[in-house]
Amino acid sequence: MSKVVDLDTAVASVPAGARLGIGGTLLQRKPVAFVDALARRGTGGLRLHTFLGSLDVELLAAHGCLAEAHTSYVGFEQLGFAPAYGAAVDAGAVTAVEYTEYLYVAGLRAAVAGLPFQPTLGGLGSQVLDELGFRTVACPYTGREVVAVPATMLDVAVIHADAADEHGNVLGPRDRDFLWDLDATTARAADRVIVTVEELVPTAEVAAASGRTLLFAHEVAAVVHAPGGAAPTAVPGSYGADVAALRAYLAAAGADPTGTVAAARALTCGRCEAEVAR
Repeated sequence: MSKVVDLDTAVASVPAGARLGIGGTLLQRKPVAFVDALARRGTGGLRLHTFLGSLDVELLAAHGCLAEAHTSYVGFEQLGFAPAYGAAVDAGAVTAVEYTEYLYVAGLRAAVAGLPFQPTLGGLGSQVLDELGFRTVACPYTGREVVAVPATMLDVAVIHADAADEHGNVLGPRDRDFLWDLDATTARAADRVIVTVEELVPTAEVAAASGRTLLFAHEVAAVVHAPGGAAPTAVPGSYGADVAALRAYLAAAGADPTGTVAAARALTCGRCEAEVAR
């Protein structure tokens, strides 16, 4: 059975208030086409989870769609901070829930394993445990204190990948970039998984490249064919980040903090034009 749907159908399946996981890290493999469509739809109250956020968090914040952002970082690396997100947090419109990287990943791994929590040594002795409300427990074998990170259960996860077949068998990147495999962990922590892809390919092609398999058909609810769907972030091996476009957005948003929606729309319209040109 084909799981291929159009972008609007996939976006409409995300309910207001959902616990939404987004794949990609920093300026790589962010499902921008999906996030942009979700933001324009105005789906509100979202409780976003993403390991290292950038344009995904910024777009949803600019359009007033976020209630919470659970992350280890939000920004544009050397280009600067995320202005719409920062303003929303400062205004109290968005609750920022900040994790160490170890704690964030431990929560996903607990969900994937079907466990109520994951023990880890990350964060011991730090104030972040108090801020997150995480508790410690004693190891039953050694008595050593460990952090009990609660499982991060997601309603929906959205990732962007190189390719998939119509059944939902997904191929990971040709060039295995920074933390590429975290997308699979994010997906497996969710009840429903949506994958946007650069290419739709025959099942035989997926089978021939089985060493690159990221997700299997039974794990994926919907596939959206979205060439250029990560731009202006990068898909390593296919295209790089459009740094000039991102700089222009940040300059426009910095010059007029009240105009972040207009600046974001200009940025994503540029993505659409580049997609058509490609």
